[in-house]
Amino acid sequence: MAHGKTLLIEGWRGVNHSFALVNQCQILELQKLGGVRLRHRDLPFAMPHWNAKTHSAGFSGEDSARIDSLPAPAVDERPDCIYRISSPFRADAASTVKTLTFMVTELGLSPKSFEDGSADRGTYTRDANLIVTPTNWSRDRLVDYGFAADKIRVVTHGVYAETFHPLTPAERAVNRANLGLADDETVFLNLGVATWNKGVDLVLIAFATLRRQGRRVRLILKDQRGLYGISMEQVLKDLCARHPTLFTADTLAAIQVVGVNLSQAELRLLYGVADCYVSPYRAEGFNLPVLEAIACGTPAVVTDGGATDDFCAPDVALRVASDAGTREDPRAGIVARYREPRLPALVEAMHAFATGQALTRPAFERARAALMPTMTWRRAAEELLALVD
Repeated sequence: MAHGKTLLIEGWRGVNHSFALVNQCQILELQKLGGVRLRHRDLPFAMPHWNAKTHSAGFSGEDSARIDSLPAPAVDERPDCIYRISSPFRADAASTVKTLTFMVTELGLSPKSFEDGSADRGTYTRDANLIVTPTNWSRDRLVDYGFAADKIRVVTHGVYAETFHPLTPAERAVNRANLGLADDETVFLNLGVATWNKGVDLVLIAFATLRRQGRRVRLILKDQRGLYGISMEQVLKDLCARHPTLFTADTLAAIQVVGVNLSQAELRLLYGVADCYVSPYRAEGFNLPVLEAIACGTPAVVTDGGATDDFCAPDVALRVASDAGTREDPRAGIVARYREPRLPALVEAMHAFATGQALTRPAFERARAALMPTMTWRRAAEELLALVD
């Protein structure tokens, strides 16, 4: 398994963008596996304002030091394999080194998905080159764009059980009290960016519907404006304008928006105080927060037919019925697919949690215990390392 070989990773470290988080988790596990010399070349961030101080990945000091310890390659050093994980996607047409390119897509690809001069599909799959993607949904979107299915490998993401695990009853009680959450309130959580494909608008409409029905529910959202420049405030403002009778002052007061950057340990606390992680997404490449929430003992509501089908069995998540949709633009070279969650089905699923009629706790715990060993970063690193040969 790649013994004695040199693997050059080209990607992002230090920040909390999903590509960087995946890269850093894989680095930590590749270091533990050993058997391969690791080198790292830091590529430019997609946005110039990103930095490790403001947009920290939230790892412990020890893990951050281990991640940062990977040396850059020597000037004359030739690796046996390159693993490239950044966006937009880039390729070196002149390289003769085997290259694994991490590609993940939510809706699908377009020419804008690629760096200038790197749009030739053949380069990514030429000779021994392969594409790595984390879900069957993402793989299918890559095939839609024209990549050969037999040159794509699905390497799933993982979760650190040492970091993301259930809160003790005392931890849960203290942290819910700190957030002003009553024992009899059902708390829903969503950490998605306020973009159309994440379905945060659907979360808010369904939540407001439950409030209008008199349910004792609360909602916690994460504002990602620091990383993406997209504010949750604008989504709320637009919904209030469209649904003035639904978004009353009482309903808005029941919504908490977390605006600060959180460490991995703080994320665990947030997952743990919630009763349900709700993610009626239209398109996701993986949806790591769903997996992390389940690891923390919090069941989920997710869209049926999307990326989370790979790891959300019926006993860990309620699946919301959805309809297939497309946003294609052949003239622009855009191939886009999505799932549109049915709003009544979403309200019904959230209502089931609010009334204690959702997943049974023993069945959830059994399914969670079976799922966790299959969704580890170690397994992801092992699968990635096997592709180096």
